[in-house]
Order: sequence, then structure tokens, then C-alpha cells
Amino acid sequence: MTEGRIVKPLAVFIVVLVAILGGTFLLAVANPGSSGPPDGQSIDGQSPSQYQPDAVNAPVDPEDGEISVDSEASDKRILVDTSHGNQVSESELEPITEAVFEAGHSIEYGTSGTASFADSLGQYDGVLIVQPLGSYSQAEREALQEYTDDGGRVVVLAEPTQTRLSTGFTQSTTTVSFGANNATERYGVRMGAEQLYNVDDEANDNNFKAIYASPSDDGELTDGVETITFDTAGYAVVNGDAETKFTAAEGTRTLETRRTGTYATVVRNDNMVFVTDSTFIRSSEIYDADNEVFIGNLLSFLLDGEAPDPNAGGAFGGGFGTDEEAVTPTETPAEPTPTPAPIPAES
Repeated sequence: MTEGRIVKPLAVFIVVLVAILGGTFLLAVANPGSSGPPDGQSIDGQSPSQYQPDAVNAPVDPEDGEISVDSEASDKRILVDTSHGNQVSESELEPITEAVFEAGHSIEYGTSGTASFADSLGQYDGVLIVQPLGSYSQAEREALQEYTDDGGRVVVLAEPTQTRLSTGFTQSTTTVSFGANNATERYGVRMGAEQLYNVDDEANDNNFKAIYASPSDDGELTDGVETITFDTAGYAVVNGDAETKFTAAEGTRTLETRRTGTYATVVRNDNMVFVTDSTFIRSSEIYDADNEVFIGNLLSFLLDGEAPDPNAGGAFGGGFGTDEEAVTPTETPAEPTPTPAPIPAES
């Protein structure tokens, strides 16, 4: 290729480039300010306040504080139920386990060896039941009732019915429901059918399903707590002697039927506490709002329980759910003494 065939196209390209740059410069001089405002500057009619940079990151609850366990006794034991399809893992409860251990107590997961849930209750001062999907047998329900009647304490964390998507080679949906209403009904409380939500920014934690709840009564469960937050909150249906301790924020509705009401989220009946969410104990939620204070109150409640005396006799001495009446042996009547046959006279 000759030198002229290279130089001429290059010269044409340079001339065109200079013309474009020169035109751009002249337009900028003739019409200053046309390049537009800096990024983020408000433009009337085009940039509402909610899209301004300072509104992009909505405020969230500070995640600070610590779990404080208040219990004067030592060497107390808490059982975490794992025998009813419970939706909980040891890793999720690690912050709780650490707090209990630091206070001089212990948490155990599931029953040891071949012991059944009912037969193991008497060894523990408190029992934590987290979102069981399976129901409780009659013997287990009776065991729980006897356990709380004799000083043991139980905390039940429940969730409303939900539909979950399962992924794999094919996608499918499954319905997950709280399975222990047959056990909690004995205490005057059962899990409601729907999840709750609240669209008021002042009543949720940056998510319409992450609702706030506040104390509706005084006592050891509400001490030091102003607001708690639940990511998957339901509501409790209450009757009898059960007392509502926390209620959902004003304006809270049910997710499916959109019903507004006053919804109980934490209920107590003597030695049993029922909470309509289980997500607040996860590591990602445990320090939101006053959750860590509420969790400390729940743990203190459990540790203030008293393990039934296994040597006291009755159901706690011989196993739970075996409240059978003693059978009195029936006396067998003595057999009559046979009368000897008469001796025939000699002829």
C-alpha cells in the first residue's frame, strides 16, 4: 500500500473530528447551562422528594444492645423441643445459648438417648418450643399440663400458615402451618389463621410485613420493652384465663382478608407464654428495636421455673402422661371344703 493511500483517509478523519469538537464547543458557549443540573438535584415536576438521594436508604432500627438474663439461681436447664418437626436450628439460637451459658445455665436440644419428650420434661426447669409442624399426642399434652402445674415453664413460638416455594428439578408449593394448637388450647390460646401486615412506615421495620408490637400490660415479660418487631407475625386467639401482654401496632391488618383489629401477639397463662412469631430470635433480627430485651425477659421467665421433683411420686416420679388409677386386687373367695360322701351301712 502506498503512503498516499494511508495519509489521505487519516487526514479526512482528523478534519471531521475537529469539526465535531468545534461544533460542540460553540453550542456550549452559545447556550451555557444546557448540560443539566448535577445528579440528584431537584427538577420541578421530574424528581419527587421520595426519589431524592437522602430518601433512597430508609431509616431502620438500630441493631445494638445485649441479651440480659436475670436469674438468681444457677445451673438451670432449658430444653429446646426438636421432636415435632420444629423449624429451628442450633445455629439460629447461638446468641441465646451464649447468653444462657454466660448466666450460669445451659440449653439442650432434643431428648437424650431413647427418652421420649414427655418422659424428659421433669429434668428441665423450662421448655422452649419453636414452630412445631407436628401435633402433640394426648400423653404429651397431659405431660405439658402436669409439668406447668408443678412449676415448670414453657415458651411457645408460633408462626401463621404460610405458602412456601420449593425449588429443585421442578418447582412446587407447600403449605406450612403451626401444628400444636391442640396443646396450646389447654392454656386458652391458639394460633390465628392469617399473617399480619401494616403499611404505615411508623408501624413497621422498613417492610410492611415486619410489624411492630408494644406492651399492653405490665410485668416481667414487658419490663424495659417499648417496641418489638416481628417479621412473620400472626395473632393469637385468646379465651379463658390467658392474658394479652403485647398487641400489634394500630392499623395492623390480616394479610388475606384485610381485616383491621387489635391483635394479640404475646399471651401468658400462668407458666406458659405464647408468642405469634419465631423469626425475632434469629441472629439477623435479635437486636432490632427492643427484641434483645424481650428475649432476655423470656429467658429469665423460663429459668425462673422449677423442674418437678422426680422423687415426689405421682406422674413426675413414674413418668408423664401415665396418670392411671391404682388397681386394687380383688380377693378370691376360698373354695368350700368338700363334704365327704357318707359311708354306706353294712348289710
